[in-house]
Amino acid sequence: MATPPPSPPPPPPPPFSDASGTDSGSESDESGESELGVWDSQDLRSHAERNEEQLLAAMSVDPGRLPALNDLLLEVYAVLRPKPVDYEQRNALVDVFNKMATRIFGNDNGFPVVQAFGSFTMDLFTPKSDLDLSVNFSAEVEDQCPRKKKMKVVRKFAKVLYSLQRDGIYCGVLPVVSAKVPIVNVIDRGTGIECDITVENKDGMTRSMIVKLISSLDERFQILSYLVKTWAKIHDVNSPTAQTMSSMSIISLVAFHLQTRHPPILPAFSALLKDGSDFASVEKNILLFKGFGSTNKESVAELFVTLMSKLLSVESLWEHGLCASNFEASWISKTWKKGIGNLSVEDFLDRSQNFARAVGKTQMQKICTCLLDCASNLTDFMKGHIDTSKLKTRLFGRLDPNDLVSRPRPRRGKRDLSPEGRRGIQQRTKRAAQHEEPSRQADAASASASAPAMVMPPVLHRCAGTQSSGPQFVRKPWRPFRIVPSGFGYGLSIRLPVRAPHPGRGILGRAPGDVIQSNSGVQLVKRGPTPSRETSAEEEQVQHNEQKR
Repeated sequence: MATPPPSPPPPPPPPFSDASGTDSGSESDESGESELGVWDSQDLRSHAERNEEQLLAAMSVDPGRLPALNDLLLEVYAVLRPKPVDYEQRNALVDVFNKMATRIFGNDNGFPVVQAFGSFTMDLFTPKSDLDLSVNFSAEVEDQCPRKKKMKVVRKFAKVLYSLQRDGIYCGVLPVVSAKVPIVNVIDRGTGIECDITVENKDGMTRSMIVKLISSLDERFQILSYLVKTWAKIHDVNSPTAQTMSSMSIISLVAFHLQTRHPPILPAFSALLKDGSDFASVEKNILLFKGFGSTNKESVAELFVTLMSKLLSVESLWEHGLCASNFEASWISKTWKKGIGNLSVEDFLDRSQNFARAVGKTQMQKICTCLLDCASNLTDFMKGHIDTSKLKTRLFGRLDPNDLVSRPRPRRGKRDLSPEGRRGIQQRTKRAAQHEEPSRQADAASASASAPAMVMPPVLHRCAGTQSSGPQFVRKPWRPFRIVPSGFGYGLSIRLPVRAPHPGRGILGRAPGDVIQSNSGVQLVKRGPTPSRETSAEEEQVQHNEQKR
């Protein structure tokens, strides 16, 4: 029977309180305000370090069991890491959307350019992760694109994607222009990759670039980030839309843990950002810290155990203003505009923002329960009560990459619920249904014509691109860099499983065929007879407008 480690002792009354961080009434899930006082940074830091030491001692870590745990974690990392074909497919999709953007908007000194960001650029994605894309019309980070322009760009992209959806190339096209960040969701049918297309998402690109550069300082950062993200996804606590942790908050907590080891493995981000957050400045400062954490010899297993104990040990301190600061590489005391966060992880670029602001009070309790279960399982393993196989299953499930992300579904943002807004939603829903119907009919006709064999729809033709590697971020016009495997995990002494061939006609696995032009001007690969259909009035208008351009 599992014997969970004792919870850290409750903290004594706060030595310092701040009325601005308190709420004498009930606590709010939205704001995270607390009726308890805000503590001084030094006292919070002292209590956090003391609680961490006590909990780690209670977990009875056996140094003799750590090598087996380390092998387990590296095996998980190697099995779940994307393979070269996953990089190729996403790079090919970036090429395709770049050609589509040029077709729609033309070419003005190399712009617009479609660039990836998020988990793919940070090299922290799984084979089933979404591909985040940004359509950029300039290289300047400071340029602010008007919201109306973003909505217009999203609508134009959606119109072309609707046409390709009727050709059987994409599915699930859904523009959400009323969201806080206008976005169009689409799924590539050849690869099954869901793409989220936004406009001028420079903040997301900058943060992704910084994380990618930081991962070059020590491979343990990338490995540990991947493992903790996987653990959080398996235990359903990695979804800001469900009021749990965002991926950026998880990655930041991992970096914070490595910053606060003795000796530290990563430097304070203030040193990396002292000359600005542009690519050239960060890259220059990163080079100054090469080998920074080499004196710390802790294994991935030691870091995983101590990270889980660190997060669990401070459970009672978040409500007193505890905040993890990557910028200062230290615990600090912090309140936000809406009070005290249920979980506080400071945004290292905009220190007035909380990466974990979406975490609700009830969901924070769920996160703490998952951390307690993890610590309990690690304790049982250290005491020899369970073997590595059972521990692996309890921590990471069946190690199926398909379990690491929810089934593709359009993510809907904040909507305008005024009468005008509701009418707009109804009209968009009606138009989407009209666009979907021809696609369903074409799919049904294709399926019946090809039974019993499965025939995948045609896929976008891969465009040639520059074969360079690096982050997807620029200061001047350029073709997007190509993201390539980092190599972490591939050099491990672990036999990687053989990857089965892609069952569908994906971007890389297609047979030779004639190249044809679609209505939108994007190249397709001819796949034999396709269901005939008449050209709609809308498509005729689109073609007419394109000819005029």
